Amino acid sequence: MRRLFRSLDRALWLANLLNWFRVNIPPRRGILIVLAVLLLLVSLIVHLVYFASGQNVWLGVCGFGLLHIALIVGFLGVLLSEALGKGYRE
Repeated sequence: MRRLFRSLDRALWLANLLNWFRVNIPPRRGILIVLAVLLLLVSLIVHLVYFASGQNVWLGVCGFGLLHIALIVGFLGVLLSEALGKGYRE
């Protein structure tokens, strides 16, 4: 387990990802929540097509997958916006 944590500590891609979040997310704190709402709307449309198409299994799986991704993105957006605090414009 230590080896895994050491490799994560030294991972350049993870440092770049965290730096990108640090720079780009604070001015746009609500973008993840807006993205989650859009994914929820797409999920609703996919579910409606699923019920209208005669219960196509793949449409159902895609609809539920989109729903869960939207929930995860929304929760992540709420947690990040709370942790980032007020933006520089406020």
